[in-house]
Amino acid sequence: MKKYLALILGLCLTVGLGGCANTPAEKTPETQPESGNEQFDIVIVGAGGAGLAAAVEAHEQGADNILVLEKMSFAGGSTTMAFGGFNCTNSRFMDEQGKEETPVMLVDKIVKNGAGFADVDMAGIIAMETPKVIEWLDGFGSEWGKIRYADLHCPTDGTIPGVELVKVLKEQAEKNGIEIRYNSPAVDLIADESGRVSGVQVKDANGEYTIDAQAVILATGGFESNPEMIAKYDNPGLAHIHLAPSQGNMGDGIVMAEKLGAELRNMDLIQLSCAVAPFSIQMQLPIKNNGVVFINKEGKRFTNEYSEASSDRRITEDILKQTDAECFGVYNETIYQTFMAIEEKDFFDEYRMTGIDNSGTVIKADTLEELAEKLGVDQETFLATMNGLKTDNIGNEEVVKLADTYKSGPYYAVTLTPGVMDTLGGVLADTTGRVINKEGKPIKGLYAAGEVIGNVQGAYYSVGLGEAVVFGRVSARNAIEYIKDRQGLTEHVPFDRGTPQENNAETAKGNFTDGTFTGEGQGNNGPIKVEVTVKDGSITEIQVLEQAETPNIYAGAEEQFIPELIKTQNLEIDAVAGATNSSNGLREAVKNALKQ
Repeated sequence: MKKYLALILGLCLTVGLGGCANTPAEKTPETQPESGNEQFDIVIVGAGGAGLAAAVEAHEQGADNILVLEKMSFAGGSTTMAFGGFNCTNSRFMDEQGKEETPVMLVDKIVKNGAGFADVDMAGIIAMETPKVIEWLDGFGSEWGKIRYADLHCPTDGTIPGVELVKVLKEQAEKNGIEIRYNSPAVDLIADESGRVSGVQVKDANGEYTIDAQAVILATGGFESNPEMIAKYDNPGLAHIHLAPSQGNMGDGIVMAEKLGAELRNMDLIQLSCAVAPFSIQMQLPIKNNGVVFINKEGKRFTNEYSEASSDRRITEDILKQTDAECFGVYNETIYQTFMAIEEKDFFDEYRMTGIDNSGTVIKADTLEELAEKLGVDQETFLATMNGLKTDNIGNEEVVKLADTYKSGPYYAVTLTPGVMDTLGGVLADTTGRVINKEGKPIKGLYAAGEVIGNVQGAYYSVGLGEAVVFGRVSARNAIEYIKDRQGLTEHVPFDRGTPQENNAETAKGNFTDGTFTGEGQGNNGPIKVEVTVKDGSITEIQVLEQAETPNIYAGAEEQFIPELIKTQNLEIDAVAGATNSSNGLREAVKNALKQ
């Protein structure tokens, strides 16, 4: 690990200069731009964790003329699905709890997990900057003092890490007056004759238009939800597997940057995991490694379930080889109680309770014979498999150790499918966040942050939310320095494109009876009561009056489901992944309100 020490000390000098808040620059008042286009100093493409961090940091560095473009109708992107926090080096919380993780140790872990594909310099930036991120968030009233495993910092109050991060950064952006323009995907990057990025082409409900910008930060995520790109860069068979629930992650930023000559790196590094169907949410490592048995549809065990990494390509590809590319994760009450003891209750309880009480996600049976029948597998084969766990030579010491517990029920099973957890490839960037072209030179005015960067962690995602927030802040700092050196910061000039819109969102027209109504639906933990306001036939507001849901699960439902329902006026929109019961409870409550 000593070989990284000099590197980190050198990077400290470089990054430290950009780490302090700059003295606000005097801004140049602007007249209506000669180009006839709306003009911003900096445009950030994507309102997930990386984009929101970049926006807040840019404001702290003195910028006011900032625009965030978001293709979806809500902020957050795949960040809201992140159950992991920040793998952080020595924070004050680690000091208080007697834990240690030095920058050198974290870089060593990233490089080891990266299997030869991680960039040591980029890893060094993350290792140095994560403690600053924890303190930064603390300054916004968001405390990340719950440390899981060796170094994974999560919100102290137990909220889902990604949900908490988006919430606090979005609130801060709005407090700072930063515009987040929803339903407005960037479709192309604009460059001048010298190759310098000078703006973006945007599409909304009224068509396409151009925005001028002195700098652009791409924070568009990876391409988990783009089957064509997955098939292009990896195994074509992966194009049809259950994909991660990051609807907006279609590789847009990667495609746009490549058109400008950006170098791409590690595009074939796609992190796979077994996912609980139909949620498409990864089965967490502590659950997978504590005695769950993977059974195929023939009733046979076919793989060693144990993995040292949260995502394991070996296990995922073994599942791909099974009938229907699915299997069952089988466990019993004893093993379920083990989950509870290792603080996975909030994550796993929804699956257990969902299956027992509502949707059938989890199958419950009092005996193995009954479980075989409910799963539709050959009973004789299944019983032989479960009775032979000690001697089948497949591996997994935890299964062997807990084999005798399978003599008693009740028993549970979830359907598992191969899932794309995340994509690790993307554009090549340097330690200041600048996007690099195929000639090895920076593309002037173009920066990147988060998962869209392809040369950070290599073959494995080792730092949780760290890459998004660290490079969101780093890219924003350096983009603002670039703007100050070039033309200077400006004040925003109100711009009328002649098509007034509210929040740039195309809201469908409803066909409901006007009025204010209340209704109740069944959530995961009890009733959900709402008040629905309808004006001119359309739902204009949904207010939740009562609910008793698990906070870190419910937050994702309210943040995403309600805005999308209002936008589409469609009561049958998809439930939010990971919060299915809460989403369906909200849906039922709204339907019952509108029946009046």
